Amino acid sequence: MVVTETPQRTLAALVLGVCLIAGLAAGGYFIGRGGSRFKSDTRTVTVKGLVEREVKADQAVWSLRVRRAGDDLKDAQAKITADRDAVVAFLKKQGFKDGEIEPQPIVIFDKLARQYGQNQNERFRYVVSAAVDIRTANVELVRSSLGATDELLKSGIVLDGENEGRAANPRYVVSKFNELRPELLAEATKNARKIAEQFAADSGTRVGSIRSANQGTIQIFGTDGNDESAPYSQTSTPAKKIRVVSTFEFELK
Repeated sequence: MVVTETPQRTLAALVLGVCLIAGLAAGGYFIGRGGSRFKSDTRTVTVKGLVEREVKADQAVWSLRVRRAGDDLKDAQAKITADRDAVVAFLKKQGFKDGEIEPQPIVIFDKLARQYGQNQNERFRYVVSAAVDIRTANVELVRSSLGATDELLKSGIVLDGENEGRAANPRYVVSKFNELRPELLAEATKNARKIAEQFAADSGTRVGSIRSANQGTIQIFGTDGNDESAPYSQTSTPAKKIRVVSTFEFELK
Protein backbone atom coordinates (compact mmCIF):
# COMPACT_ATOMS: atom_id res chain seq x y z
CA MET A 1 0.00 0.00 0.00
CA VAL A 2 2.74 2.47 0.93
CA VAL A 3 4.85 1.49 -2.01
CA THR A 4 2.08 2.25 -4.60
CA GLU A 5 1.15 5.77 -3.18
CA THR A 6 4.62 7.28 -3.29
CA PRO A 7 5.00 7.50 -7.10
CA GLN A 8 1.54 8.99 -7.46
CA ARG A 9 2.28 11.75 -4.94
CA THR A 10 5.63 12.48 -6.55
CA LEU A 11 4.04 12.79 -9.97
CA ALA A 12 1.34 15.12 -8.65
CA ALA A 13 3.90 17.34 -6.95
CA LEU A 14 5.96 17.48 -10.12
CA VAL A 15 2.94 18.48 -12.22
CA LEU A 16 1.97 21.14 -9.69
CA GLY A 17 5.52 22.58 -9.71
CA VAL A 18 5.62 22.76 -13.49
CA CYS A 19 2.26 24.54 -13.56
CA LEU A 20 3.40 27.00 -10.91
CA ILE A 21 6.58 27.87 -12.81
CA ALA A 22 4.64 28.27 -16.05
CA GLY A 23 2.13 30.54 -14.31
CA LEU A 24 4.83 32.79 -12.85
CA ALA A 25 6.56 33.06 -16.20
CA ALA A 26 3.33 33.96 -17.97
CA GLY A 27 2.46 36.51 -15.27
CA GLY A 28 5.85 38.14 -15.56
CA TYR A 29 5.51 38.29 -19.34
CA PHE A 30 2.14 40.05 -19.20
CA ILE A 31 3.27 42.40 -16.46
CA GLY A 32 6.28 43.31 -18.56
CA ARG A 33 4.08 43.86 -21.57
CA GLY A 34 1.75 46.03 -19.53
CA GLY A 35 4.65 48.16 -18.21
CA SER A 36 6.03 48.58 -21.70
CA ARG A 37 2.62 49.61 -23.00
CA PHE A 38 2.16 52.11 -20.16
CA LYS A 39 5.54 53.68 -20.89
CA SER A 40 4.86 54.00 -24.59
CA ASP A 41 1.48 55.58 -23.89
CA THR A 42 3.15 58.46 -21.96
CA ARG A 43 3.93 61.08 -24.61
CA THR A 44 5.91 64.26 -24.05
CA VAL A 45 7.17 67.25 -26.02
CA THR A 46 10.36 69.22 -25.30
CA VAL A 47 10.39 72.93 -26.18
CA LYS A 48 12.48 76.01 -25.43
CA GLY A 49 11.14 79.24 -23.97
CA LEU A 50 12.89 82.42 -25.15
CA VAL A 51 12.64 85.84 -23.47
CA GLU A 52 14.46 89.03 -24.48
CA ARG A 53 14.07 92.24 -22.54
CA GLU A 54 15.78 95.60 -22.87
CA VAL A 55 16.87 97.20 -19.60
CA LYS A 56 19.03 100.12 -18.54
CA ALA A 57 22.03 99.94 -16.26
CA ASP A 58 21.28 101.22 -12.75
CA GLN A 59 24.89 101.51 -11.55
CA ALA A 60 28.17 102.81 -12.95
CA VAL A 61 31.76 102.11 -11.89
CA TRP A 62 34.34 104.54 -13.25
CA SER A 63 38.08 104.56 -12.52
CA LEU A 64 40.19 107.63 -13.34
CA ARG A 65 43.85 106.71 -13.18
CA VAL A 66 46.90 109.01 -13.24
CA ARG A 67 50.60 108.21 -13.54
CA ARG A 68 53.90 110.03 -13.06
CA ALA A 69 57.54 109.03 -13.59
CA GLY A 70 60.80 110.46 -12.27
CA ASP A 71 64.14 109.80 -10.63
CA ASP A 72 63.24 111.70 -7.45
CA LEU A 73 60.73 109.61 -5.50
CA LYS A 74 59.56 112.45 -3.25
CA ASP A 75 58.96 114.71 -6.22
CA ALA A 76 57.05 111.99 -8.09
CA GLN A 77 54.91 111.29 -5.02
CA ALA A 78 54.12 114.97 -4.58
CA LYS A 79 53.07 115.30 -8.21
CA ILE A 80 50.87 112.21 -8.20
CA THR A 81 49.20 113.34 -4.98
CA ALA A 82 48.43 116.71 -6.57
CA ASP A 83 47.06 114.96 -9.66
CA ARG A 84 44.81 112.74 -7.58
CA ASP A 85 43.50 115.73 -5.62
CA ALA A 86 42.81 117.53 -8.89
CA VAL A 87 40.80 114.54 -10.15
CA VAL A 88 38.75 114.52 -6.93
CA ALA A 89 38.08 118.25 -7.31
CA PHE A 90 37.03 117.70 -10.93
CA LEU A 91 34.56 114.98 -9.94
CA LYS A 92 33.02 117.11 -7.21
CA LYS A 93 32.66 119.94 -9.69
CA GLN A 94 30.75 117.58 -11.99
CA GLY A 95 28.29 116.85 -9.19
CA PHE A 96 29.47 113.60 -7.63
CA LYS A 97 28.97 113.22 -3.89
CA ASP A 98 31.70 112.43 -1.37
CA GLY A 99 30.26 108.97 -0.73
CA GLU A 100 30.56 108.14 -4.43
CA ILE A 101 34.24 109.12 -4.70
CA GLU A 102 36.89 106.62 -3.55
CA PRO A 103 40.56 107.78 -3.82
CA GLN A 104 42.89 104.78 -4.06
CA PRO A 105 46.39 104.44 -2.50
CA ILE A 106 49.48 105.48 -4.45
CA VAL A 107 51.37 102.62 -6.10
CA ILE A 108 55.17 102.93 -6.54
CA PHE A 109 57.18 100.90 -9.04
CA ASP A 110 60.98 100.97 -8.77
CA LYS A 111 62.49 99.79 -12.05
CA LEU A 112 65.95 99.25 -10.55
CA ALA A 113 64.51 96.98 -7.86
CA ARG A 114 63.36 94.42 -10.40
CA GLN A 115 65.14 91.10 -10.16
CA TYR A 116 64.94 90.44 -13.89
CA GLY A 117 64.79 92.56 -17.02
CA GLN A 118 66.66 95.59 -15.70
CA ASN A 119 67.49 98.17 -18.35
CA GLN A 120 70.07 100.74 -17.35
CA ASN A 121 69.05 102.93 -20.28
CA GLU A 122 65.55 103.54 -18.95
CA ARG A 123 64.88 107.23 -18.53
CA PHE A 124 63.17 107.28 -15.13
CA ARG A 125 63.67 105.00 -12.17
CA TYR A 126 60.33 105.46 -10.42
CA VAL A 127 56.80 105.13 -11.82
CA VAL A 128 54.04 106.14 -9.42
CA SER A 129 50.33 105.83 -10.09
CA ALA A 130 47.06 106.47 -8.32
CA ALA A 131 43.36 106.16 -9.11
CA VAL A 132 40.05 107.65 -8.06
CA ASP A 133 37.07 105.30 -8.33
CA ILE A 134 33.46 106.33 -8.77
CA ARG A 135 30.58 104.08 -7.75
CA THR A 136 27.23 105.66 -8.34
CA ALA A 137 23.65 105.06 -9.39
CA ASN A 138 23.76 108.27 -11.41
CA VAL A 139 24.62 106.66 -14.73
CA GLU A 140 23.85 109.75 -16.79
CA LEU A 141 26.24 111.87 -14.72
CA VAL A 142 29.06 109.44 -15.50
CA ARG A 143 28.27 109.66 -19.21
CA SER A 144 28.26 113.46 -19.24
CA SER A 145 31.41 113.72 -17.10
CA LEU A 146 33.25 111.35 -19.39
CA GLY A 147 33.15 113.98 -22.12
CA ALA A 148 34.31 116.73 -19.75
CA THR A 149 37.67 115.15 -18.88
CA ASP A 150 39.34 117.53 -21.36
CA GLU A 151 39.43 119.97 -18.45
CA LEU A 152 41.98 117.74 -16.73
CA LEU A 153 44.10 117.59 -19.87
CA LYS A 154 44.10 121.37 -20.15
CA SER A 155 45.41 121.62 -16.59
CA GLY A 156 48.29 119.26 -17.39
CA ILE A 157 46.83 116.05 -15.98
CA VAL A 158 46.89 113.09 -18.35
CA LEU A 159 44.60 110.20 -17.50
CA ASP A 160 46.25 106.81 -17.78
CA GLY A 161 44.54 104.60 -20.33
CA GLU A 162 46.04 101.37 -19.02
CA ASN A 163 43.73 99.45 -16.71
CA GLU A 164 46.33 96.98 -15.41
CA GLY A 165 43.80 94.31 -14.54
CA ARG A 166 41.19 96.77 -13.32
CA ALA A 167 37.60 96.79 -14.52
CA ALA A 168 36.64 98.13 -17.93
CA ASN A 169 36.41 101.90 -17.87
CA PRO A 170 33.69 102.90 -17.27
CA ARG A 171 31.43 99.93 -16.48
CA TYR A 172 27.64 100.11 -16.61
CA VAL A 173 25.96 97.25 -14.77
CA VAL A 174 22.48 96.01 -13.90
CA SER A 175 22.80 95.52 -10.16
CA LYS A 176 19.15 94.42 -9.71
CA PHE A 177 19.45 91.50 -12.10
CA ASN A 178 18.56 88.91 -9.44
CA GLU A 179 15.27 90.73 -8.84
CA LEU A 180 14.41 90.34 -12.52
CA ARG A 181 15.35 86.67 -12.72
CA PRO A 182 12.05 85.14 -11.36
CA GLU A 183 9.97 87.35 -13.64
CA LEU A 184 12.04 86.44 -16.70
CA LEU A 185 11.91 82.72 -15.93
CA ALA A 186 8.13 82.89 -15.48
CA GLU A 187 7.81 84.57 -18.87
CA ALA A 188 10.06 81.95 -20.45
CA THR A 189 7.83 79.21 -19.01
CA LYS A 190 4.74 80.93 -20.40
CA ASN A 191 6.26 81.22 -23.86
CA ALA A 192 7.36 77.59 -23.81
CA ARG A 193 3.84 76.44 -22.93
CA LYS A 194 2.43 78.42 -25.87
CA ILE A 195 4.79 76.60 -28.22
CA ALA A 196 3.87 73.24 -26.67
CA GLU A 197 0.15 74.03 -27.03
CA GLN A 198 0.62 74.78 -30.72
CA PHE A 199 2.42 71.46 -31.18
CA ALA A 200 -0.31 69.65 -29.24
CA ALA A 201 -3.06 71.23 -31.36
CA ASP A 202 -1.36 70.06 -34.54
CA SER A 203 -1.07 66.50 -33.19
CA GLY A 204 -4.59 66.32 -31.75
CA THR A 205 -3.53 66.29 -28.09
CA ARG A 206 -3.43 68.74 -25.22
CA VAL A 207 -0.65 69.92 -22.93
CA GLY A 208 -0.43 68.58 -19.41
CA SER A 209 1.94 69.31 -16.58
CA ILE A 210 5.68 70.03 -16.74
CA ARG A 211 7.70 66.82 -16.41
CA SER A 212 11.11 68.49 -16.28
CA ALA A 213 12.59 71.98 -16.60
CA ASN A 214 16.06 73.40 -17.19
CA GLN A 215 16.73 77.07 -16.50
CA GLY A 216 19.23 77.10 -19.37
CA THR A 217 21.32 80.15 -20.19
CA ILE A 218 20.89 83.74 -19.10
CA GLN A 219 22.94 86.26 -21.07
CA ILE A 220 23.36 90.03 -20.98
CA PHE A 221 24.28 91.88 -24.17
CA GLY A 222 25.29 95.48 -24.73
CA THR A 223 23.92 97.57 -27.56
CA ASP A 224 27.18 96.89 -29.41
CA GLY A 225 26.37 93.17 -29.41
CA ASN A 226 29.07 92.16 -26.93
CA ASP A 227 28.21 89.37 -24.53
CA GLU A 228 28.54 90.84 -21.02
CA SER A 229 27.61 87.70 -19.10
CA ALA A 230 31.15 86.86 -17.95
CA PRO A 231 32.43 88.48 -14.71
CA TYR A 232 35.19 90.52 -16.43
CA SER A 233 33.59 91.14 -19.80
CA GLN A 234 33.17 94.61 -21.31
CA THR A 235 30.18 96.48 -19.88
CA SER A 236 30.63 99.78 -21.66
CA THR A 237 27.05 100.45 -22.79
CA PRO A 238 24.29 101.67 -20.44
CA ALA A 239 21.53 99.98 -22.46
CA LYS A 240 21.37 96.20 -22.07
CA LYS A 241 19.45 93.28 -23.50
CA ILE A 242 18.81 90.28 -21.25
CA ARG A 243 18.15 86.96 -22.98
CA VAL A 244 16.81 83.86 -21.22
CA VAL A 245 16.55 80.48 -22.95
CA SER A 246 15.00 77.71 -20.84
CA THR A 247 14.10 74.11 -21.78
CA PHE A 248 10.86 72.42 -20.67
CA GLU A 249 9.38 68.95 -21.14
CA PHE A 250 5.56 68.90 -21.11
CA GLU A 251 3.29 65.87 -20.87
CA LEU A 252 0.84 65.40 -23.74
CA LYS A 253 -2.60 63.97 -22.97
